[in-house]
Amino acid sequence: MTPSRRRLALGGALLAAACLFGYAFWASMVPASHPDHDHGILSLDAGGRLLAERRDGGTRNLVGRPEKVLIIHFFSPGAPGAAAELAGLFAAQQRLKADPGVEFVLLAEAPDFASLDAWLASNRLVPPDPGALYLDPKGETTKKLNSKRPLETMFYNPAGKLASQTRGPADWGGDAFARIQQARGGGTIE
Repeated sequence: MTPSRRRLALGGALLAAACLFGYAFWASMVPASHPDHDHGILSLDAGGRLLAERRDGGTRNLVGRPEKVLIIHFFSPGAPGAAAELAGLFAAQQRLKADPGVEFVLLAEAPDFASLDAWLASNRLVPPDPGALYLDPKGETTKKLNSKRPLETMFYNPAGKLASQTRGPADWGGDAFARIQQARGGGTIE
């Protein structure tokens, strides 16, 4: 191999290594959580990756500006109160189904959709929008979003800023609608 070909090969290898390092760094980024460590991520538009598994096998990155009120609800099937919580949440989701300014992401810590669907059926729960159900099989995104409870809900405003958060079951008959309005108005947790 001639010296010029060696330099070209070495340059190509260095460029490939730099690209690989840059991708690994980008993939490891997670937006910062609130300083008191009990709130979720304050801003979804800060960059990084928070992946949720879709029913079709693909993934959705939750990072970015949602341009609508984004409600991320975390639940563990079988956790105490999870079935009752989802019954109320599904009723609220049904009432808001025609509102294009509100989106639900229901993030289940379940190994697969078959087991989630079986749990839903055993509890006679029928989601009004099955496309809103996502999986977090290993709980990685749940941990990155700083959710520490088997039932928790985060309300993000259209700019991707955390407006409010419930710890444990939410009141889907009244309080949740007030939180949605707060988020719609651009409110944030300071």
